[in-house]
Amino acid sequence: LVAAKRELVESRVGLLSEAGLDPSVIDVDAFAIHNAFELNHPDAMQGVVGLVNIGHEVTNVNILEDGIPVLTRDLSVGTRRFREDLQREKGLASEEAEKVIQGMSQHADLAGYVSARGEEIATGVERAAAFLATASRSAGGLSRVYTTGGGARIPGLNDVLGSRLKVPIELANPVQRLRVKDDVFETVPVDEVAPLLMLAVGLALRRAS
Repeated sequence: LVAAKRELVESRVGLLSEAGLDPSVIDVDAFAIHNAFELNHPDAMQGVVGLVNIGHEVTNVNILEDGIPVLTRDLSVGTRRFREDLQREKGLASEEAEKVIQGMSQHADLAGYVSARGEEIATGVERAAAFLATASRSAGGLSRVYTTGGGARIPGLNDVLGSRLKVPIELANPVQRLRVKDDVFETVPVDEVAPLLMLAVGLALRRAS
């Protein structure tokens, strides 16, 4: 069961209609991401796995049990928080702070901020997994976590999550089982752009019945 404010849905539909598009499906981030993940990571469809999408404003935590989404939780921490930390504490401009969290600049010491915000994300994942463990007799412990979204590229973040959660952390790849034209990733390495494509790929896989 998914609920959304009517005004929010109508605003999205209106925007698409103004662009000359006829929307037939409105999806949810967590479900779209799961669709792309399921296609590209069939080996992760057993046991309890965490799928963490670190976006700009929000981090979506999706706990899967044998490939089925059983618990979804949104955390109010995203890449914007990392950037604002650097702007406030280091006096960086927005563009420079963005380069730092993307690993394109070594101007500031990022480790402390990554550790603090990474702990917030890890705590959210822990609580979601713990809730599932108490609510389901069949669910085992969290065996692995896959990260995606722009925040998954923040240097050192996956290491922080792995250290806190005590499970392997892997960068999800939404295009590893897709047929892609040879020249698509000539100018941008696939490893660099792949985390940004999970939601888009998931939406593209969605069909209206």
